[in-house]
Amino acid sequence: MHQTVHRRIGFKRIFAMSKRYTAIGLLFCSASAYAQNPAAAEASPKQILLSQLLDWLPAGIADTAMPQGINDQRFKVPLCPHAFDFSFSDHSQRTIKAQCSSTNWQRLVRLKTSQSKKLSAASFVYAYELLSSVPAEQLISRNDLKRIKKPHRHTARNALDKLPAEALFASRTLRKGQILTTGDIYYAQTVAVASKTIPAGYLISEDHLKLQKVDYKVPNDAISDLSGLQHLAANRLIHPGSVLRKRDLKKAKLVRRGEEVILSAGSDRYSIETTATALQDGYFGDQIKLKNINSNQVVRAVVSGSNRTRALR
Repeated sequence: MHQTVHRRIGFKRIFAMSKRYTAIGLLFCSASAYAQNPAAAEASPKQILLSQLLDWLPAGIADTAMPQGINDQRFKVPLCPHAFDFSFSDHSQRTIKAQCSSTNWQRLVRLKTSQSKKLSAASFVYAYELLSSVPAEQLISRNDLKRIKKPHRHTARNALDKLPAEALFASRTLRKGQILTTGDIYYAQTVAVASKTIPAGYLISEDHLKLQKVDYKVPNDAISDLSGLQHLAANRLIHPGSVLRKRDLKKAKLVRRGEEVILSAGSDRYSIETTATALQDGYFGDQIKLKNINSNQVVRAVVSGSNRTRALR
């Protein structure tokens, strides 16, 4: 009886000790794994991938770009037993191939340039400072400009960092010591100028206009190309020497209802023409109804010019 009790106590003690040493062994293994990779205990595979990718990126790129799409739910990342491998997949260094060789997993990660990071990486920007005051609409001498280096936080975003080849003029009175911005200047431009009086409603032709270089500020909608002005009419009376603006023009009514027009039909190799009466007003490219004077037949045609139409095939 006495031996039996001792034997029972021995089994209980052995069982308790085995449980204790098993727990200690598990703790030791966990501590060992944590010591080898402290982040592995808490970080997800995506977080580990992102951390390793940021560590791998060259400093010049890491300062101005961030990986995109990793946090997307569709972007699946496996648990990689070892470190991920990275390489650029293009010459622009904007796409990275991430892979885990042991699991045969690989994905492309795109880099997106961050403007705020780019600005923080470049702590200074170049600008131009005026060495003397310049009245409005006067030429700005390049000798009166000094290129300086300023902290980007204290410089306007539209500060002029490059000088155009054209002559510069002050759009308003500028003070000595002022940093030039794009809104402070304008430069000589070639624009369309009326060479003769153009009455309101009159069809515009190249005979009415000429290209001229001007050294004064012109409206933003000033026209600088004579092509594409066909089939347009003056929206108001335009005086000689006036800069032609988009607001000065409107679509010309080339065909008027009730008037006789030329109706042509055929192909590029041959065509025939007849006279028809317009049943509708029409602008260039409009499809309108005409009445053939000879046959009294109503046809549809496309307006191709002043009192000219082309039959639909």
